[in-house]
Amino acid sequence: MTAKSLAAVVVAVGVAFRLFGADIDFRPPCVVPAPMEMSYQADVAVRLDDAVVFRVACSDAKAVGWVCDKAKAWWGVAGESRFAAAAEDENAQTALPPGEESYALSAKPGKIEISAASLQGVRYAMYTLRQIAERESSGSVLKGYWLPALEIKDAPLLAFRGIHLCWWPEMPNGFVERQIRLAAYYKFNYVVLESWGVFRSERHPQFAAKDAPLSVAESRRLAALATDLGVVIVPQVNVFGHAASARSCTGKHATLDFHPEMQPLFEPAGGWNWCLSNPDATAVLRDYVDEVHEAFARPPFFHIGCDEADPPSCPRCRASKPYGKLVAAHISSVCDLLKRRGARAMMWHDMLIKKGDGRWKGFYAHGTDELDGLIEGIPKDVVVCDWYYGSDPGGQDKTGGETITAQFPTLDYFAASGFDVVTCPWRSVKGIAAQCAYAREKKLFGVLETVWHHFRGAEFADMAMASSNGAWRGGKTGKCGKWTTPFAVHWRQLGWDMDVKDYSATGYYNSQVTREILDR
Repeated sequence: MTAKSLAAVVVAVGVAFRLFGADIDFRPPCVVPAPMEMSYQADVAVRLDDAVVFRVACSDAKAVGWVCDKAKAWWGVAGESRFAAAAEDENAQTALPPGEESYALSAKPGKIEISAASLQGVRYAMYTLRQIAERESSGSVLKGYWLPALEIKDAPLLAFRGIHLCWWPEMPNGFVERQIRLAAYYKFNYVVLESWGVFRSERHPQFAAKDAPLSVAESRRLAALATDLGVVIVPQVNVFGHAASARSCTGKHATLDFHPEMQPLFEPAGGWNWCLSNPDATAVLRDYVDEVHEAFARPPFFHIGCDEADPPSCPRCRASKPYGKLVAAHISSVCDLLKRRGARAMMWHDMLIKKGDGRWKGFYAHGTDELDGLIEGIPKDVVVCDWYYGSDPGGQDKTGGETITAQFPTLDYFAASGFDVVTCPWRSVKGIAAQCAYAREKKLFGVLETVWHHFRGAEFADMAMASSNGAWRGGKTGKCGKWTTPFAVHWRQLGWDMDVKDYSATGYYNSQVTREILDR
């Protein structure tokens, strides 16, 4: 062999050696929400295999077991001896960011170290680790999982990080559970779950269809699952407008469409409001709220709706002057019930401020003259959920070219009135970032991202990822390239956890072609 041909062989072997394992270059880790502090070594691999050891520094006795269970389920790492609590002088003194949800994560060859202030922080460290870990293959064989060596310190800037999910009758079984799992994976700590006629009440079965999927037993199962994942389900029952899951925009009424005998409980003009002058209606509502709160394992919050109510149409309700005091008395009675059960009420903001008031121009205000006295009459421990669905109301001054800081006068008003306030964005990524930043700057109670009927598609991916980053980082966004790509991977991972086999439940959309195209 000539020197030239020998050199060619050496080069070829060197290239093959680099391609098949000698040289590695991990891409920048993509985590949702993005950690506050992260450094990594792209050329140093950490394998999640049977040789790796997990050390967990956390005072919660359940922490090691939780890590052990998830490592086995996600990466096939087995053997209890590989999982242990860190000794008091080993990793336990790792400086953590402030807060009960903070964590530190270290990944080195052969060793994963987690330090956390609570089990919740341990969960978040593991969710971060799972999002970063990639498959390692040998040809066509899944060899295992690996990731770059790294150091992370992380903690949320907002305490209440919620996402509002609707359970529509049209949703397939298992879909909402997957959304709840996604909320936990993206480090939301609350899911407000609004049933649109799907909760199968045992005390008041007329409020849902006979085959409604959300039984009391299923509610308890979901609440227990959510608790294990680190998220609290906050159920919602509308106690004013949208009565019994009614929507005037669709004309559907979960109760009156099938039970005309129930008409006395609702206002005669469409039945969109509860008839609050009828003591039977308010008594039934309190009993229903009691049942739903119990079904979801007595969470610390309960959403009572109260948005987009119509003016009174019942002769007795119309004669109540002012009507706002009647509504306030009803809301207060529900709040008192919840307080006795150890929960705080949450409610939408729009009926508390008057439509046409110049102070709220550009924001949502649906209050009327009939509702005078409403805001003064409700308890101050109600958490006001202020929804604003526009883009950033700041921007560029067209005359001077200066940047205008976003202002949210409704948020300021409710906070100044003595209420805890969560800001509630929807759809607009810029709006989400602006509202989360405002919540951090003004030290508001938190953020509640709304989804409504946009629970599929790339838009839902954008909302979920933007609000996760915004709520965790106080308005700052993460950098993961095109957001739909990591979302698809995360949604797929949750499908693996649930053993999803339904094609329509994969990806961003139920189908890749519409019925209209198929029928051509």
